[in-house]
Amino acid sequence: MGGKTKVSQQEQIAAERMKQMLRFVEEHYAEELTVEKIAACVALSESACLRSFRQLLGTTPIQYVKQYRVEKAAELLRSTRLKTGEIGAECGFADGSYFIKTFREVKHCTPLEYRQRFGLEA
Repeated sequence: MGGKTKVSQQEQIAAERMKQMLRFVEEHYAEELTVEKIAACVALSESACLRSFRQLLGTTPIQYVKQYRVEKAAELLRSTRLKTGEIGAECGFADGSYFIKTFREVKHCTPLEYRQRFGLEA
């Protein structure tokens, strides 16, 4: 017989919830997102939401949102001629300098450097 153990129903529920939370982030990343909003989309408490993210992704919901926004911004930097500030705003960063700081944290370069390296003209 196969050595596969049946995934517990609880684990399946947790995985399904996580999928829904990630989908929620993907659909709403441009808006202001809080742990409370992410948790509410699957009727979880904030602490249960934090626990789920930590267990399944090894990160916090807000860290995940930041990462997701930066990936979206990177896509736009590579494929459009939009201004950096417009891209930041479109990806849910209310403040330009916060966008640049967060982008640099994740990508280890500024949005402008990233565009010069990987953008349309590169």
